[in-house]
Amino acid sequence: MHRLPELPVIVSLESPSPTSRAPATELAQYLLVCQARNLSLTHGIWSFSLETLAGEPLLEAEDEEEGDLNRLSLLAAVRGLEAIDGSGRVSLVSNNRYLIRSLDQSLPRWRDNDFVWENFGRKIAVQNADLWRRIDRTLSIHDVTASLVQTTRLSRPESNLTVSSAPSTDADFPILRVDSSHRAASSAPTDRLRRWLAGHDEPAPRTSRRGRYRPEDWSTPTSPHGGARG
Repeated sequence: MHRLPELPVIVSLESPSPTSRAPATELAQYLLVCQARNLSLTHGIWSFSLETLAGEPLLEAEDEEEGDLNRLSLLAAVRGLEAIDGSGRVSLVSNNRYLIRSLDQSLPRWRDNDFVWENFGRKIAVQNADLWRRIDRTLSIHDVTASLVQTTRLSRPESNLTVSSAPSTDADFPILRVDSSHRAASSAPTDRLRRWLAGHDEPAPRTSRRGRYRPEDWSTPTSPHGGARG
């Protein structure tokens, strides 16, 4: 008997309380999806997508840089948070354990020790200290919550799945059978998070804009009848 796929496991954490920020009721809310993939052991692509909480894409960027998968994932988070001009409430999502667990468990200790650790009397910078300092600065500007998303394929990849069991007279547990696959929906997801969770291929690399973005850069187009398109 095949098991049906489970929902992604999401573990959330919150950033430290910032020292200076606009009142929480005035903060714009964003979903920041951070991803990275290796082209070699020391080179790869980082990417981030900034979306509304409803899943509307606002801004996407990616680039090739030197670094392992952990550094590339950290670069995606740094570039995404630094691209937001002004304070915001940001839900950061990544499948990189190093990024999320370091934010939760290690960053407070690194901050207290000025991003160095002592080894036999010598002070050594923590790995990727340059990027962690930048991340720490953004946490004093934005209200950030980070989530680790983990997905696992449980079903076998056959086109026709059959779920059956011995005959049962228990009305509460009827026999279930799927003789053929269901047809895919006519429209594919447009936002990065849902494309990612659905296993869709990544979009082709695009030219990324350098510099910071302002709220007006993400304004929703208006319809001919006036007002924003929902």
